[in-house]
Amino acid sequence: MIVGINCGHTISGPGYGTDGLIKESEHTRLVGYALMDLLKEKGVKVVDCTINKAQSQQQYLAAAVEIANSENLDWFVSIHFNASVMHTGQGVEIFTYEGRKYTEALCICNNIAELGFTNRGIKKGNHLYVVHKTKAKAMLIEVCFCDNPEDVKIYSRAGAEQAIAQAILSGICGQAASAELPFEDYVGKVAREDWQKRKIVLPSVVVAQAIKESARGTSELARNANALFGIKKNGWTGRIYVKEAVEQREDGSYYTVDETQWRAYDSWEQSILDHNDYIATRYVAGEKKLRYEPVIGCESYILACQYLQECGYATALNYAESLINDYIEKYNLTRFDFF
Repeated sequence: MIVGINCGHTISGPGYGTDGLIKESEHTRLVGYALMDLLKEKGVKVVDCTINKAQSQQQYLAAAVEIANSENLDWFVSIHFNASVMHTGQGVEIFTYEGRKYTEALCICNNIAELGFTNRGIKKGNHLYVVHKTKAKAMLIEVCFCDNPEDVKIYSRAGAEQAIAQAILSGICGQAASAELPFEDYVGKVAREDWQKRKIVLPSVVVAQAIKESARGTSELARNANALFGIKKNGWTGRIYVKEAVEQREDGSYYTVDETQWRAYDSWEQSILDHNDYIATRYVAGEKKLRYEPVIGCESYILACQYLQECGYATALNYAESLINDYIEKYNLTRFDFF
């Protein structure tokens, strides 16, 4: 695979990016070069299509496309940060030719959104020079709004350029960071084998939770603690990882709990198996009753997701609905339930 990476805009003069709360031209390069390093580690050939200086905006765009079209690229990826007139715009969006919903583009958009951003989706980018003029499949990624305080906070909290680079890498290569398998297949394989042995949590549900809670293995906890599910310490005697927790109140508002202790693991497989152990052994405080008893062995993904929410697994008000609609049914995760 050959991938062309364009760190959007020049570093000064014509073609320079937006100066928001963070500088677009600076952070397109931080993300782009972090992504290039990750791609090279995967054995992907990378072509740097970045232009640092030009006499005009048109010259900058034409120069980037000229480099891209001189190579037989599989993908051309241009990194950008958005801005809005009233500084109220939020979220990630990706522009492709005719708004084509390439699997890779959808995955990248979802991965970045899972870091906490609003998902603005795939949009028609025919008006964008680099999307229209490159011979290879092209996508222009607007990571988030660099002039919006909430987006900038999410960007920083998620891990900034490293988190975004990981999210894009996962979408382009479809590879799990800890296994030579696509993320869904890796988690599905472990979850299915454990279901066959212990029949605790239906594999499709486990995979959906892992995708949602770890942004396909790109979240801070997944990267730094091998934790795909964000389970708090709760009696755990192994390693821990300390970071803030974002919780949702019943009225829909959010609040942050600083210095929260999370379970940390030696591998993603250990995280998956401990997730199932947690479901199978967690008792209701002060009672001799398993907290997640209805989930254990449930063969209906719809019921299992509903039971998880009813039993208090997550504070998100739409947790069950999201698992069902946004992941299991959207990505046909029930394929992991059949043997």
